[in-house]
Amino acid sequence: MITENSSNPVTLNYSILRNVSTSEELENDASTYSVVLPASEILKIGTEDNLRDYIPAHNKKQRSMVHRAIAATIRNERDRFSQMNSGFLIGAASAKVDDKRRTIVLSNASINNGAQSQGEIRMYFEECKELGITPDEFSVRAEIGIEPDRANRIKIAIARNTATKVQDISKAGKQGYFNELNDAFQRDFPKFEIAKSETSVGENLVDPRLLLQILWAMMPDDLAPENRRTIEARIRSYKNAASCLSDFVKLHDSKSSNEENSRRYQYFLDMAGSAWSRYEHWKSPEVWDSLRLRSDINQAVRDDQGTILKVHDGLLFPIMAALSKFVRFDENAARWVYKQPSVFQDEMMAGAARRQLSAHEGKPMYMGRSSSAYEALQIMTEMAASFED
Repeated sequence: MITENSSNPVTLNYSILRNVSTSEELENDASTYSVVLPASEILKIGTEDNLRDYIPAHNKKQRSMVHRAIAATIRNERDRFSQMNSGFLIGAASAKVDDKRRTIVLSNASINNGAQSQGEIRMYFEECKELGITPDEFSVRAEIGIEPDRANRIKIAIARNTATKVQDISKAGKQGYFNELNDAFQRDFPKFEIAKSETSVGENLVDPRLLLQILWAMMPDDLAPENRRTIEARIRSYKNAASCLSDFVKLHDSKSSNEENSRRYQYFLDMAGSAWSRYEHWKSPEVWDSLRLRSDINQAVRDDQGTILKVHDGLLFPIMAALSKFVRFDENAARWVYKQPSVFQDEMMAGAARRQLSAHEGKPMYMGRSSSAYEALQIMTEMAASFED
């Protein structure tokens, strides 16, 4: 017999709540609610009935691609979190709704699906607290299943988790889509490797979606497919990691039958290490230390000494897209290369990017989605390229 846990009642504040119970649920003294609530509210609930323990968020050696993808959404696209996350499944023995106060009180509540997302949300709020900044609140969506019998709640959790689909990275990795890309990448970064599963863990793993986002952003116009030659398409490289992966898979599948796609696929292999090197360079503290990036509005993350640890991708991707003007095919080497003109100065680009950030209310997410930011920085690389011998 499965005994009931002894957790205290939890009061959740919500913005929207709907009772979506079926007649069959009501006949079994059960019910279901669909709810939208602030992300901080989800931290009130324990995980006593969760099917798998959450890997501690602060142990970076054990954070998988799933954790990193959730973290990236929280830091880069919080306003899209509820759309890009499958939501939480909360189980509880009973519920008491107060529509006037917009609260729901749950007894014996547990997150039965979404513990990894909860852990990354907790990590974000704790990180903000450590840095002395006010975190940005954002909304999450949850399904609350009320079932008096704990054994049935666990049975429901098992059934719902079994139905979870295999993620795209794992499918692509299993089918070998990253094998050649990984070999090419390791020629420049031998101590690192491209992760081939969402559940792969290790500090030396590179998220293939991020690498592909960078490579698509840096692909030169004369090589890119027609639907990826516009500023809007380069913005999509920042906004939509899933499409970057799916487009790469399509490219891989057609490289033997389509000459243009064969050239594009070769670009990915030739530029894997070089593109990642550019990204690492542009997110380094040396580039940004003098430009007063703010931690309180998530332009950058700093350590206790004030040194920049991370720069928001919304600031970096317009730069990566502009650098596409320096990527070309070297006939002598018979490969795609990155060749930066001597007249081009990183300091000028960084300063221009900082001004674009200010013009977009200081919010990197706005800048990363703004065609005007991409166009402004691209003008700089076009001019530099025109002066090349």
